[in-house]
Amino acid sequence: MRAPLRAILVLAASAALLQGCAGRSLYHWGEYDDALYAHYKNPQDREAFVERLRVVIDGAEQAGEKVPPGCYAEYGYALYEEARYEDASRYFKLEREKWPESGVLMQKMIGLADRRGGKEPVAPAPAKPAAAVPVKATKAPAKAPAKPAATHGPAGALERR
Repeated sequence: MRAPLRAILVLAASAALLQGCAGRSLYHWGEYDDALYAHYKNPQDREAFVERLRVVIDGAEQAGEKVPPGCYAEYGYALYEEARYEDASRYFKLEREKWPESGVLMQKMIGLADRRGGKEPVAPAPAKPAAAVPVKATKAPAKAPAKPAATHGPAGALERR
């Protein structure tokens, strides 16, 4: 009887300790995932979706936490669809700034929003200069024989381009 009681106490103590280890998330997700799911399920309720995105962004910024990846872009695209191009461009720029890996896509979205808004497209952020590597003059390689195009699948679509 004593061993099962000890096992239960050890388990309870371990659970309590592990509960304290469950730290905060890296991002302020709020209801972002629920909002996306509801929007994909019922796209006609778009206004509620846009409002929920705004609440997630405002909540994160007020709490001093990170906005989840893609949230600025999603909100910017919702504004773009409403023809609020200047606001959309601002949120695309925030996404690019906070998440540099989205830079290429966000730069294209910024350009679209700026063109639609009547502005000149913003120049891309300057790339870091590459180290100078001397180029050695070589003979041009012989042309490789043409490969037959694949007939199906994503790889085939890329090869046919």
